[in-house]
Amino acid sequence: MKRREFTKLLGMAGLGVTAPWPMHSASALEPYTGKFYISLAAIGGWDVTSFCDPKVNQGGERNINNWASSASIQQVGNIAYAPVANNQQFFERFYQDMLVINGIDTQTNSHDDGRRHTWSGRLGFGYPSFGAIASSAIGPELPLSLVHANGYSETAGITRFSRLQNPDLIRNLVNDSQVQGGDITYDLFEAGELDLITQFQNARLDRLMGSESLLPRQQSGMNNLFLANATRDDLDAFADLLPDTFEPDNDFRAAQLALLAYQSGLCVSAQLGFNGFDTHQTHDADHFEFLAKLTDLVAYIFDTAEAGGYADKIVLTMASDFGRTPYYNAGGGKDHWPFGSAIIIEQGATWGNRVVGATDEVHNALNINPVTLQVDNSLNGVRLEPKHLHQAMRVLSGLEQSSVAQLFPLNAEDIDFFNPSIQT
Repeated sequence: MKRREFTKLLGMAGLGVTAPWPMHSASALEPYTGKFYISLAAIGGWDVTSFCDPKVNQGGERNINNWASSASIQQVGNIAYAPVANNQQFFERFYQDMLVINGIDTQTNSHDDGRRHTWSGRLGFGYPSFGAIASSAIGPELPLSLVHANGYSETAGITRFSRLQNPDLIRNLVNDSQVQGGDITYDLFEAGELDLITQFQNARLDRLMGSESLLPRQQSGMNNLFLANATRDDLDAFADLLPDTFEPDNDFRAAQLALLAYQSGLCVSAQLGFNGFDTHQTHDADHFEFLAKLTDLVAYIFDTAEAGGYADKIVLTMASDFGRTPYYNAGGGKDHWPFGSAIIIEQGATWGNRVVGATDEVHNALNINPVTLQVDNSLNGVRLEPKHLHQAMRVLSGLEQSSVAQLFPLNAEDIDFFNPSIQT
């Protein structure tokens, strides 16, 4: 059995090995250079009526947006946006590479349920994120195949995720013989001692993995130790890319580390995001500040990728728990609303500069025809849900027929969001 096949088995819960696997003879991994799938979560419930599904105030209704009293909806290409925060700069830069999906019904006002539904495609428990499916199907042997910083973290046992938060700890984990503490480097072993330790460790592990009397828990531990040792040298490629200084903001630093993990050839997908969008009070001031940070983070991701020469590899999905009410509460905030949006960005995408899905003037989701993608209130119309987005992402990535994806069926109508020939 090849190493790739072995590590695929390790991704399945309950499977272990009972024969020796000489980790010291494993060859280096082939660097991953395919698409990099980034999920970016606006945690708390974003207000898309002040972003990608803009709404003006309606006569006889409570104010939907204060900005609409003195400004109008803006548009670039086929995409409309609200004239607040850094929206103009963001949409003018990315509209040609962007698909906006409006009118997604998360069917809940609960944060936990909304996050689970948005990022797994299923309202109930137990389904992995799209990033976990991509990680397991594409690069299960990669040591940093799925990087998780914030948001929905369910993997359903099909893959493991890595948290990359403290660069100094990462350096220390990769460096076997030294520990970095601030400006001081501590030597742990004399020259040549590490090779001797590794030799004895490998021999002991080979003996243990060859035993037929290991309990399932012991097999799992041996598997984990095998993977840790087998991929130790591969992590050097990641460590070599770590710069001397990092982004001071935690959320930007998480994106920086995830991008470096991909650049090193060790990462398939990343779950990024940050809190702050649950603005039940002083909505405008707080929410627009976080919207600006969100769009700045997208720009940072693509700027960094362009500098590294792989911006055309990124497929970035932005979404949130749900939306916010199309009116203000007594505290000047906005509360939970089940209807939201998603945005997918890919440089050079043939399906860019398009909007699919719709809501009415007071932000209620409208049904669409699954073939024409036009608003359709007949019996043929379909209410968009997160499962439709996830099904489309599986098709876009070529993973819809993978054994991993088929373990988690979505039972969703096939809606060809990414067909540029369908005008919306």
